[in-house]
Amino acid sequence: MSRRVLILEDSRTQAIIISKMFQRAGYEAICVVDQADALAQLRTQSFGLLVLDVFIEARNTLDDLEVYREMAPQVPIAIMTAGQIDNPDAGATALNKARRARVNFLLPKPFFYDDVKQVCEDVDAFWTRNGAENSLSAAG
Repeated sequence: MSRRVLILEDSRTQAIIISKMFQRAGYEAICVVDQADALAQLRTQSFGLLVLDVFIEARNTLDDLEVYREMAPQVPIAIMTAGQIDNPDAGATALNKARRARVNFLLPKPFFYDDVKQVCEDVDAFWTRNGAENSLSAAG
């Protein structure tokens, strides 16, 4: 299992803070600021977790979840958002849409190291189970 996380966050300040939390939890953090960079990283590297901000530039990342799922099959996805300044309901609406799309983790901003640590523990457990299942199916 790769302990590498791809973080899609268009705020460089937030990307630094979030990546430091994941690094503290033992993950190598790769930060990108737009979808094109995220997809380029997915073409060349493997990740154990994708952490995607909802509102990137004029796009809604939730509209492109299938692209991420196709490029990184089985990789858990965490969705994060603080919403939008001009739309106070955007954050809750986005997180509900993400839940209905069955993403693995919801991270409403601001979140804290303890939240990241819990996500990382759950991702590690997922990959431990997944690796064991793959070993059993390969042997059978």
